[in-house]
Amino acid sequence: MNIKGYTYYAASDYKDYLFYSDGPNGRIKKLVVYEKINDEPLIYNLAFGDEEPATGVLLDRVKSSNDDRDTILATVAHTIGDFSDHYGRPMIHIVGSTLVRTRLYQMSISKIYDEICAGYTVQGYRNGAWEFFQKNVNYEAFVVQKN
Repeated sequence: MNIKGYTYYAASDYKDYLFYSDGPNGRIKKLVVYEKINDEPLIYNLAFGDEEPATGVLLDRVKSSNDDRDTILATVAHTIGDFSDHYGRPMIHIVGSTLVRTRLYQMSISKIYDEICAGYTVQGYRNGAWEFFQKNVNYEAFVVQKN
């Protein structure tokens, strides 16, 4: 993808990533973590959020308000490509920690859907079933897979 994000750093196993958000509330360390949730088909859950400085724990319900939401989401999207390159193009499960965040992810996917489709397949979950992503349809979760 050609969308600009922050520089990120991957752990040696390419399952954990970190980057820094820079904005009016300062420099905030962000974490992206991939955790396997299914073997066949191979599915990893994507979690991301702020790092709790004292413990290193990922906080996925914090609202940083650093005026860089699109850059943050672009950075997370870039890690999907990097992670997929190292793990054989697994399915990446994405759901927000709140309904509002899931809706934000949906709006972000819709905004750059044509660019995403050039390299990824996106599915949305609703009414108990997975379907190919459609704009203007509300989904409960998403699965992204590199082509």
